[in-house]
Amino acid sequence: MNPAMQREELMLPNGPGFERVPIQSIQYIESDKRLCKVVTANRSYTIYASIRGFEEMLSKPHFLRIHKRYIVAMDYVLYIGKAEIKVAGRALPVSRKAKLALQEMFLKYR
Repeated sequence: MNPAMQREELMLPNGPGFERVPIQSIQYIESDKRLCKVVTANRSYTIYASIRGFEEMLSKPHFLRIHKRYIVAMDYVLYIGKAEIKVAGRALPVSRKAKLALQEMFLKYR
């Protein structure tokens, strides 16, 4: 995707309508089969979507898929452990496959 055409916000369901959510406010996305929970500092949004769709839509190096169920925003990663990271006060698992990429990205990103 052309960086000039990168999205700056998402339209996420909120009650009977939709709400504009700035992409930079997203801390992480959690998937549970076809439901995804998009978590921001102020609230979370639960929508029917695939995590793969979010992964394709959100730009690297700002977002990284760390597990089959999680995508994190690198701005909010506070700690990287052996098999988990801390994002916005919550511990999230990191797959073995994503661990090396996460460590490299974390060192380059800061």
